[in-house]
Amino acid sequence: MLGRWLLIAPAIVLLAAGCSSSGETRVVVAAGTTLVDSQFMAEIAEAYAEVEPLTELSVVALSSAQAISLAEAGDADVMITHSREALDEFLEAHPRSVRYDVFASDFFLVADPEIRLVVDSIEQALSVVADEAHLFVSRDDRSGTHIAELDAWDASGIDPSGQPWYIRTGTGMGSTLQVADQRHGVTLAEHGAYLASESVLSLLRVDNTVIGNPYDLTVVGPEADRAAIAFAEWMTSPDGVVVIQDANLKLFGKQVYATP
Repeated sequence: MLGRWLLIAPAIVLLAAGCSSSGETRVVVAAGTTLVDSQFMAEIAEAYAEVEPLTELSVVALSSAQAISLAEAGDADVMITHSREALDEFLEAHPRSVRYDVFASDFFLVADPEIRLVVDSIEQALSVVADEAHLFVSRDDRSGTHIAELDAWDASGIDPSGQPWYIRTGTGMGSTLQVADQRHGVTLAEHGAYLASESVLSLLRVDNTVIGNPYDLTVVGPEADRAAIAFAEWMTSPDGVVVIQDANLKLFGKQVYATP
């Protein structure tokens, strides 16, 4: 019997977790929206189905904050997040959960072609955005991308909140890129999600604005079942690393989500 994977809506996680119609074990994986938008998690899940055909991965696309909330509620077995400060708070409250280094990508600014940002750093770029009142589109969803954006504004010494040129979507990376493109603005993009949408966007990458973006895989304990642990161990094993590298090459032609 072939293994399966599902992308499920957060509202039905409680009903779906631990259930299977065919004797399979279901593992709910709360993963960042950028990983889902780019089809990266689909590649990982399909490869794992070949390894563990009796384990069904139910992948939930959530911001890091939402993924952690789902785990807090006991409705996720595994999280793949990229907001270390929030995760550290979770781990302090749940010390028997286990965190793994899994892969890392990066962020960078993207902007309408008519906006010229010739800069040496992301802080300098944000200063130009503020000084020239270029429209900036924020995810504003407490995702890892949003937290990285807020940290960059803080490092630049600028508080954009309340400014007429600063707008919020409250949505995922793909939707935020579309809004920035339609409104001829600027936004902070996650590398994989940008590449997945690049062919339908006019937004261009801004040089010298890269921010590192490490991802963590966390098995939610102490009640995590063996299937969740097995998935985490496979993801971080040599076999899992090969699958991650192959998925990168298939989707992007290069290592966007680079393994440690």
